[in-house]
Amino acid sequence: MFECNQLGPIFFFTPELGKYSTVGGLGVMVDELSVGIAELGQEVYVISPYYERNRKGLTGYLATMGDGITYVDNIAVDIDGGCTLGVHEAKVKGVNLVFLHNADIFPSPYPDVKPDFAVK
Repeated sequence: MFECNQLGPIFFFTPELGKYSTVGGLGVMVDELSVGIAELGQEVYVISPYYERNRKGLTGYLATMGDGITYVDNIAVDIDGGCTLGVHEAKVKGVNLVFLHNADIFPSPYPDVKPDFAVK
């Protein structure tokens, strides 16, 4: 029905996402909006951190959520001396999810660091 209205891939980049890392309303909003757009037939990607520890302090939590999120590969990013990010992916409710993992960069949704590092 909406084939003539295809926009091409739609990307959301967010620090929070639904049940995976919501600490406030942003994660819920992005989750519901991305699913709603996918239900209209659009191709949707959401890219979000895979925090080392979730807000409950648990590590490895994506593997326990039952959504088939799997490790795909590492990518090297050459910014501020460079770093490596682990890439984890799944398609959930029609939305392509991509989680980027690096324990030093994404320690937790509320990192215990000084402000100068947190805004880096």
